Amino acid sequence: MQHLENEYPGSNILFVTVTAEESRRVEQLSDQEVEAEVMAVLKTLFGNNIPKPEDILVPRWGLNRFYKGSYSNWPDKYNQNRHDQLGVSLKLANSIS
Repeated sequence: MQHLENEYPGSNILFVTVTAEESRRVEQLSDQEVEAEVMAVLKTLFGNNIPKPEDILVPRWGLNRFYKGSYSNWPDKYNQNRHDQLGVSLKLANSIS
């Protein structure tokens, strides 16, 4: 688990990553079941007096035919120019260098 307080101050966003078999298991759960499991872990860590989330987003990458389980995560301070460079054709990139 990680928070996104540095990227989005005051947002109170909690980011949870699951991979491999665990991600495939979680994808089969409803959003409410995922929320219940996350809350159980948080209560173990911080006690029972924690607020419920306002919302939950469970991206099901493995079930999406366009992603097939892959995703990318831009590192902090990754700029649009670097992202645009990823889309440059190799032919053009070779002619520039």
